[in-house]
Formats: sequence, structure tokens, C-alpha cells
Amino acid sequence: MSNSTTDKKKHILIAALQLFSTKGPAATSMQEIAELCGISKGTLYLHYKSKEELQESVVSYCIQTIYDKIAVVERERELPPRDKLRRQIEILLENFLELREFFIAQMLDMANRGDKGFPLEKWPEGMLAHAMKLFSQKMVDIYGPEVLPYSVDLALQLHSMMGSYLKLIVTELLSIHLHRMAEYLVETLDIIAEAKIRDQREPFIPKDLWLPWVEENLHKHDSRKHPLFLIKEIRHAVRSSEELEERLREDTLDSLSILEDEFFELKPRRAIILGMIANLKQVTGVQELVQELQLVFDMYLKWRE
Repeated sequence: MSNSTTDKKKHILIAALQLFSTKGPAATSMQEIAELCGISKGTLYLHYKSKEELQESVVSYCIQTIYDKIAVVERERELPPRDKLRRQIEILLENFLELREFFIAQMLDMANRGDKGFPLEKWPEGMLAHAMKLFSQKMVDIYGPEVLPYSVDLALQLHSMMGSYLKLIVTELLSIHLHRMAEYLVETLDIIAEAKIRDQREPFIPKDLWLPWVEENLHKHDSRKHPLFLIKEIRHAVRSSEELEERLREDTLDSLSILEDEFFELKPRRAIILGMIANLKQVTGVQELVQELQLVFDMYLKWRE
């Protein structure tokens, strides 16, 4: 994809986002979007076949933008896992506040169409499985392996809490300090997690029920994993492997760090990326993750060309 095509599509998405936020999707015409972009309606239809397709692309653009920001936090190695989680929650809240009008317009549009929303059962199974695996590992990083059986319960409880507090942002009932809200949510998660570990009660959704489902559905993901999350998975696998010699482990971790640094370059060097991935392919136990990493890097590099 050329730079001009990429820039034009991004310009269209931003223009549509502005109009959808102020007028709502139903009241916004393709002609209005084209006029705001300074292009003809025919040119707009060359990029998006319908307003519904454009609307879905705008939602995906918003989600991907937030996802990128959340992924970047994982690279901040000086931050403890708990602080990373707090910062990621804060990013979610900040971006929801920034896009509040758009999300309100989306919800009103769904209500007018009689759509009850976007329930979990409509999510791609691979995407849910990947998100669950990431969250489970984050819980273990923060609270230790004893918390793993309660990962699903904690994920659902954090999701519920965030939804309740987001309503305060949407309705503007109170003036909320987002940094403090994020810290409060993590503090509450601390209490819940520590109580579960201490009491050792049976989780509502047991590990032997959800863990096999996660492993089974990870491969159904649509290659939308972020490179930084994949690098984190590989780094964790390398550090926890008992089969690798220390020198190979250090060389592999160096290759992963170089890949991370290259991703943030304005113009990532393909030769460097391919060289580091070639190094990683020689490491026992991570070949499948490395293959996925190469596919994802290819997708991101094409997008940024």
C-alpha cells in the first residue's frame, strides 16, 4: 500500500469519525464525508463500498489506535507489572473520554436499529482467547502463579468495574480524575486477587474449563496480534525455558530487544527485522510464535510503507 493511499484512507477515517461523532452514523451521508475530505463521492466509494463498511473501519481504526498505545506500555521495562496495568487502564479511560461522542453516537445508532450491542459471543474466538491469555499472564506477573485459577473471574470483575465507572464519564455526572480512577480500579483488583489467593475458594469458572478453551482457540485469531505483545510472549517463553543454554538465552533476548527498537523507528529496516527473526527461528520451543511474529511484522510494515 503506497503512502498516498494510506494517507488518503486515514484522512477519510478521521473525517468520518468527526461526522459520526457530531451527527451520528445514520444522519451522516457518504456525500458529506466526501465533501469534508475534498474528494468526489465516486472516489470515496473506491476506498469503501458502503457506509456500513466505512463505519466498521472507523471502529477498527479507533480500537487499533488504542491497542497500539496499550502495547507500547509493555515495552517500558522499568515499570513494574502492576504499574503497567494501571497505565493501560488509564489509556483506555483517556481514549474513551476522547472518543466519548463517537461511542455515544454508536450506541444511539444501535439502539435505534434495535441492536442490543456487541455481545461477547460475537467476538472472534481467537481474539478472546488471546486477550484472556495476555490478561492471565499479567495477573501472574503481578500476584504470582497462585492467582492463575482466578484469571477469568478477575477479568470479568475488572471489566464490570470499568463499565460502571465509564458510565460516569459518558453521563458527565461527576468530574473524574482519570489517573486516580485507574489507580482505584487496580487497588480494588489487588483486594479481590489477594482475597482469592488467601481464601483458596473454588473459582466460579475453574481453570480446567477455560484454560483448554484458550489453548484450543488461540490459533483462530485473525493475525491482529500486536508485535510488541508477541515479543513479550516469546521473551517470557525464553526466560522460563529450562532447555536453553545461557549464552543462547542472552542472544535471543538481545534479538528481541533489537526487534522492539526497530519497530519504533520511523522507517523500520526490513533487513534488520528479517535477520533477527532468522535468529529466533533457531530457538527451540518458540518457532510457532516466531512464525506468527513474522506474519504480523509483515502486516505492520506494509501498513507503514
